[in-house]
Amino acid sequence: MLAAVTSANLSKLNYRSGSSSHAMQTSTRKMLFAGNAQEIARLNGDAGTFLSRTRIGAETRNKSTLARSMQNAVSYAQTQEAGMRKLESIYNRMTQLASLAADPFVDEGVRAQLNAEFQSLKQDSFDMRKETFMGNFLYDDMAAKYFPVVDFGQAFTDKAVDGQDGLERKNLANPPSGWTGAPEYYQLEKEVHFNSGKFVLDINGGGTGERYILKQGTQIIFDTAGGPDSSDSGNKHDMQWATGGNAYTQDFDRFEIEYAPGQATTFKFVPLTPGNSIYVAGPDETVGTADDPKKSDGAGNWPKNKNGTPSTETVWWEDDVTYDNKDLYVTQLGLGSSDGDESQPWNLGDDRTNHIFSGDVGEVKTFEANGQSTKLTLRVESNTIFQINATYTPLEEATNNKTIEGGSANDVVLDAVGIGITLIDSSIDTADNARNSLGFLAKEIESVAQQLGTIGANLSKLEIATERLSNQVYLSEKGLSRVGEDALIEESTRFARENIKSQATTALLSQAFSVSEKVLQVIL
Repeated sequence: MLAAVTSANLSKLNYRSGSSSHAMQTSTRKMLFAGNAQEIARLNGDAGTFLSRTRIGAETRNKSTLARSMQNAVSYAQTQEAGMRKLESIYNRMTQLASLAADPFVDEGVRAQLNAEFQSLKQDSFDMRKETFMGNFLYDDMAAKYFPVVDFGQAFTDKAVDGQDGLERKNLANPPSGWTGAPEYYQLEKEVHFNSGKFVLDINGGGTGERYILKQGTQIIFDTAGGPDSSDSGNKHDMQWATGGNAYTQDFDRFEIEYAPGQATTFKFVPLTPGNSIYVAGPDETVGTADDPKKSDGAGNWPKNKNGTPSTETVWWEDDVTYDNKDLYVTQLGLGSSDGDESQPWNLGDDRTNHIFSGDVGEVKTFEANGQSTKLTLRVESNTIFQINATYTPLEEATNNKTIEGGSANDVVLDAVGIGITLIDSSIDTADNARNSLGFLAKEIESVAQQLGTIGANLSKLEIATERLSNQVYLSEKGLSRVGEDALIEESTRFARENIKSQATTALLSQAFSVSEKVLQVIL
């Protein structure tokens, strides 16, 4: 009996009791964190598993946040849809009003009342362009289907009269010192409704040339005499963009200028070949009338007929596919000298087709647009004859597409939705204007249908992405939860086992001390 209660045995029992107690405490902590897979791995001292589960947990929380962002995007698209339905209702009412006003027998007083309501509804439709959702614009003008045509070319030649179609013609103060004759400036300002866009400028100034300037509001954004190769040195051709031969009969040069707020203004230079020996004024010898040679189409193609001088028949531009201006525009763009091959638009080895020019480009200079105005001004400073074709169009791509992060290369791009402005100058104050307005409204109603289709496609993309994210979050959380459940079962079992060991050890220690106490009593 005394051997059973030696100090060594007591120490062993005491160690076992402490070990079981520690194991029970560890199991208790692990059971408390059974819902936290990362903490369980940390308590187990498994660094690899801890890092893996931490990463999974972080990804799950991130995807939960992305899922909420997707839901906000759904609300954004639904708000757009509600706006389009409202716009459709406005256009339908405007169509009814225009139909009534198109009747030539309508009393003028009634027509005025109809027009007043029409104008009020039109303003309501334009005000919708400024609406936002959580600080984001709902609509992008550039996503509209139709745009008003803005033409700067009609009646814009040296023959134009001051005040004609809004053109201003005055004497030019402080012209370059070498210019001869009586220099003048010709200036035309137009509202284009957007603070960005594309301006196509076809110019023909002949061998003397002119200075061509494009301004947004009061800010110059393009100047053919603003570059480092252009200066006033007393020469009669200083600060003038020249083309070959006579301005009325020879080739044009084309600048395709693009500008937008916060971006560098750029241009492409497009050499043209039509125009050889064609009299621009047509049979009546007056520029700007119906018998003038036709303009090119959108692709730069020109109708063809015969060469000629003023006659009793209409003449058209002739295309001889010879770049008569090459020796001039290559030099004026700061690209050196022409190689003399006028069958090709550019020098061999230096093809600038579709090249984007910007900033200082030979005699030309571009300036960044400030976006503070939607008006453009085309200005020509000249002391000889010239002719221009110029048009404005909005940029081809919408700028308000929204990218919603979806995680793991599953981002969703919401295509922009736009409200058209072809009705900007519409009115039903006369029967003719009412009929014209009906045509504009038909286009805008068609545009609304297209925009609703875009919104439907956006909502479908969001629905798929949201479901994908929700499934990923569910599976991740389920996996981590399963780890926690397994850990709870394991630690509960371990706790019970260590508890039994602890109780047994405690009982043995108690019995040992009891026996030792009785032995001592006998001895004493």
